[in-house]
Order: sequence, then C-alpha cells, then structure tokens
Amino acid sequence: MRRAGGVFAASVVAVAMLLGGCGGGSPEPSGLGSKSASPKASATSASPKPSSSDDPVAFARAYVAAANVAVTRGEADQLRALSAPGCEFCEDTASSMTTFHENGGSYDGDPSWHITEVGEPTGTDPVELSMYVEVAPHKIVSKRGGKPRQDQGRTLLFDFTLAKENGQWKVKNLVASGG
Repeated sequence: MRRAGGVFAASVVAVAMLLGGCGGGSPEPSGLGSKSASPKASATSASPKPSSSDDPVAFARAYVAAANVAVTRGEADQLRALSAPGCEFCEDTASSMTTFHENGGSYDGDPSWHITEVGEPTGTDPVELSMYVEVAPHKIVSKRGGKPRQDQGRTLLFDFTLAKENGQWKVKNLVASGG
C-alpha cells in the first residue's frame, strides 16, 4: 500500500496517483465482506451536506461525494469539514484540487470517484472501513493552456480510519492503493 499525498506538483503524489496514474495494477474488487456493494458505480455531483448519521458507511459515502466536488469543481470546503486535523490525504487532496482548478486545470470526461464495493466496518471509535473506488478513463489538462493527457482510469482501494469529533464522524486517515 502507498500512503497518498496530493496532485499535479512534484511533492504532491496522491491525487496524481488517483487521477494521473502510477505504476502497478489495480486491486481486484472481491471479498471485502461487502456491507453495501453497488452493481453500478455511483458518484455525486451535488454539494454534499455533512453526515449527521451514526452510520460510518453513510459518512464514508458523504466523504467520497465531497471529494468528487473537490475533484470536479475545486470546491473543497466540505471535504475539509469532513476531515480530522492531521489527515494528510484529506488536506493534500483538498489543497491540490483547489490549486488545480485555480490554475485553469480541467477534465474531459468523468474523473469522479465511483464507489463500487464497501466492506463491513470494524471497530466502534475509531472505525476501519475499506471500499473499492473506480475512476473512469478521462483526459486531464493540468493547467490553463496545457496539453491534454489521457488517464486510463483505475480501481483503487480506499482504507478509511474514521473517528468521532464532537459527536460527528471525521476522516482521521485515508490510505489509497492501486493505480
């Protein structure tokens, strides 16, 4: 597994891995002990609201929806609101996506994270939760005037650590592998 970082800058690695590709094969979804496997991938383009649910799976889905807003539109406030202080992946993704869009970056196609399978949560607080996320093929223009670059898409494994903060779930840590 790789610890993920950010995107489109030399020191920012994770979202480049997620959206721009890194070597290695994609993990094969199977046997997460699926609590909620979706036959069709799902993504949300509307701005998500913080989850007041006690259900960690619903919260993780809300986090992915917030990440999709950050990835596709550069609006990262909700992503940050769902993240605990110290979640490097969360902050790197939020900052990178904001900067990417401010610099005129764009996508041709769907770069969203689509949840395809969700494992059974373990623990109570913190909660460990894994899900497979698919990114469809798309083209990336990394900055205004840049040349489009093809991204072949991939399936990723997200390993969440969720913890309660003031009675609300927050992403304490997120590790993404595959690519």
